Amino acid sequence: MRTRKLFIAIFTIFVLLSVNSFSQDKSAFGSVGPIKFSGLMFGDLFYNANAINPANKDLNGWQFRRIYFTADYTISDDFSSRFRLEADQSALSSNNKISTIVKDAYLKWKNIFSGSDLIAGISPTPAYDASEGAWGYRSLEKTIMDYFGIVSSRDIGIDLRGKLDDKGIFGYWLKIGNNTGNSPETNKYKRYYASFQIKPNDNFLVTLYGDFASNPKKLDPFDDQLKDNSTFVAAGFVNYKQGNLFSLGVESFIKSQQNNYSATGSLAALASQSGFGISVWGRTLLTEKIGLVFRYDSFDPNTNSAAGNDTRGLFLGAVDFKVASKVSIMPGIEVETLQGATDSNVIPRITFFWQF
Repeated sequence: MRTRKLFIAIFTIFVLLSVNSFSQDKSAFGSVGPIKFSGLMFGDLFYNANAINPANKDLNGWQFRRIYFTADYTISDDFSSRFRLEADQSALSSNNKISTIVKDAYLKWKNIFSGSDLIAGISPTPAYDASEGAWGYRSLEKTIMDYFGIVSSRDIGIDLRGKLDDKGIFGYWLKIGNNTGNSPETNKYKRYYASFQIKPNDNFLVTLYGDFASNPKKLDPFDDQLKDNSTFVAAGFVNYKQGNLFSLGVESFIKSQQNNYSATGSLAALASQSGFGISVWGRTLLTEKIGLVFRYDSFDPNTNSAAGNDTRGLFLGAVDFKVASKVSIMPGIEVETLQGATDSNVIPRITFFWQF
């Protein structure tokens, strides 16, 4: 085992030294230049002051919620590629240590036709790429559809995205994916994504989104029949900002899944499940180096009142101290509520963010 680890370490060092050697010789990569490396990290010093699950109360410590290492390479005027590794506490190795996954691995064919790019591989989904960029504080929390697991941030597939007019006011994004996130395909079913964007100026942004996931049929124990279990998601996002001074955003979605639940305690056939979520957030600069951030989310996974008390809420607030151009320290608090629960998750924390 030690010999194997030593071999891997030596091989890794050799590869890095080789890349560094080539990157200093632009002719080895053509006239377009070398590989560009970048990355970011963020995590928290946290304390669970209260918890819905009593076992989590008073838990405290340091945590990394994201580590990125990215390599971008311009192959030619028409082609570029990205390879990104991610490590966080949700990806653990067999011995319970922080591990890594392949977050992005795609090839982009730029201007496959006028104003449009073709992307193939593991790449972002159109669901909330625009809203996450406008939110700008993924280091504090995921956007609502990501947070509640409505749509994965990545999928393996093929994308076509671009602008519909010369000024770039109208944009589109189409994708066909495996619906497996970063995992390999295991069945014949696919997910079909579409997003439409309107950006009349630098201050205003609107996106309309929809996707359809064809899932395997689900067995209904009521009549012992296999029934459709496909999912449809529709969402909208509106953002208004004034440069870096302030930004306000509203994002909302509905999710409908065929034959996905039966009312608790009743002898009934499976019924379609409908969910609804809305997120409102804002951020502003008090000074050049100090900002304020707030957000409130509400999510009902099943709007049928017979489904029980299951509405969830999320509130967060933070102060952003920009101690350097690419370093922030953000003391804040996150509160998560669950309808019917006697307690809430109350987590004061200090978030650290930096990029390179």
